[in-house]
Amino acid sequence: MALYKVKTFIGIFTIDDNKKVISFSPFPKDPILVASRLKDEVDEAPEEIENFLKENLLRYALEYKFVKNQAEFNQFLTEVNSEIAKQKIKEIVSRDVLIIHTNNAIEELDKSINIFIERLREWYSLHFPEMDKVIEDHKTFAKLIEKFGNRKDIDDKRLNQFKEKSMGIDFTQEDIETVKALATTIIKLYELRERFSNYLSKLLKEIAPNFSVIAGDVVAAKLIAKAGGLERLARMPSSTIQLLGAEKALFRFLKSKEKFKSPKFGLIYNHPLIKSAPKDKQGKIARLLSSKLSIAARIDYYSKEYKADKMKKELEERVKEVLVAKK
Repeated sequence: MALYKVKTFIGIFTIDDNKKVISFSPFPKDPILVASRLKDEVDEAPEEIENFLKENLLRYALEYKFVKNQAEFNQFLTEVNSEIAKQKIKEIVSRDVLIIHTNNAIEELDKSINIFIERLREWYSLHFPEMDKVIEDHKTFAKLIEKFGNRKDIDDKRLNQFKEKSMGIDFTQEDIETVKALATTIIKLYELRERFSNYLSKLLKEIAPNFSVIAGDVVAAKLIAKAGGLERLARMPSSTIQLLGAEKALFRFLKSKEKFKSPKFGLIYNHPLIKSAPKDKQGKIARLLSSKLSIAARIDYYSKEYKADKMKKELEERVKEVLVAKK
């Protein structure tokens, strides 16, 4: 006589091929725990046996006093199904979504910083216009304003010669405090961006170690975000990865081939191997790079095996060959 274990949302039944219940091991009456336990594998039972239990489950639930009545049975079943749906959603949403959100947050921070720093430069130039020309680094510009405020108080060897003879207007103390508040806000945005960048780097090492080593953190994050996740990226051919971010240029080319050239690359243009190469070599290097990126994305998504160092070395050697080769 064969015995089968059949899992239900009230517990696990052991039943023979004559449809006689031999034993019953009830689950805790907790929808969250039940939903988790329903994932565990049990011995496969014939469809006939499983259907029999499903049809008679209410009777057994009442018989084993798992529930008091059908209303309680229906309520518990609803709660378990709701929890199963929640857990499935959590499984579907993978951690690479964090890369997408972090990358988007960094891009939005960059836009905000650029807007605010432009405003700060224009504003403070009313008071000390010479500083705008001398201090090119935006973060340094904001830090000097936050630290000193009034141009007369600035102690910086690059600016000392200008502050006494400045063409700028005098600011009141309230003017100074207000512009310093904007400078402080900008510095905090820079600090937040640095925090997000460090977090993004850790995420990439965890989720896409091969891909991020070959692409670099910035390009890797932008490609994953543009593709909509690592899974989608892993399914893309290398030619698609090569042109990610160049959709508008590609559309213009397809619409009017006589007027526009076909784009050679999209976001990967920002990769050092392409950006530093001569223009006539960039297209070929882009194809080599996108091919390696395609392989790396598949490894990260499917096998998780680390091969980045070897792949990066191979890529760099092939790029060297391209650079020294004649046209």
